[in-house]
Amino acid sequence: MKVLEYFKTHKNAFFIGMFCVLMLSIIFIWLLYSQTLADINHPFVKNTTFSTLKLDEEAYGDTNFNADRINFRTILDKNVENNFDNVIYISFRVGGNEDNDAVLPSYDIALQDLKVDCELLSPYLKWKLLKNGEELSNGSFDYKFDTIKNGRLVLTPIQQDLVSYQLNKNAYDYYQFYLWLSDSCQEEDISLCKDVPTQENLLGKKLSGRIEVELYSQTKNELVRNPNEELDTSTCIHEESVSDNDE
Repeated sequence: MKVLEYFKTHKNAFFIGMFCVLMLSIIFIWLLYSQTLADINHPFVKNTTFSTLKLDEEAYGDTNFNADRINFRTILDKNVENNFDNVIYISFRVGGNEDNDAVLPSYDIALQDLKVDCELLSPYLKWKLLKNGEELSNGSFDYKFDTIKNGRLVLTPIQQDLVSYQLNKNAYDYYQFYLWLSDSCQEEDISLCKDVPTQENLLGKKLSGRIEVELYSQTKNELVRNPNEELDTSTCIHEESVSDNDE
């Protein structure tokens, strides 16, 4: 009875208190949501995080590429690192922003915004990624190696630890990316190659994209490739069909 009488006497204060708690909860949720949107919209942040997690963009640089800028033809795999006329080559450094406060920050390196002629989604379009002078991973654009969906292909086999901000940019992770058309005959003397597939359909094709560092603040996960038996055309360049006009 005393509790009931107390509630009746102080019911206005009770409802005011509950209202204040509700408003504080709404404000807190809104702040979390706003931070999430800010992180999503940052060009170098892929996942959502409530901590500050950005790259040192000055060290990162430009990682866009386009096959139109080189003489893209088939070459021997062993000549890739010495043949920049026929290879898409990009070097860049990865380090954290000085404002970062995320715990255990990590990152993936992925190809993004890929636009590729469908014929190039083959085992002959190869790539490899070096980290600090050592090969970290390699693969191809073949859909039986990994499905490239909506212009994205992950390169790193597992998330890498993000180096903290350094005035000396040379202390960051240094990456080298190579992309090339692998000759179906891997012999210096082509007479040694018999019944190799023709590759004329791969020449003169269009290819463009960029390398993106996708940041995370969570447990690192090993990459699982997703090979497919059918071509996913979401990354292909689709030419607009133009109907002939009668004159």
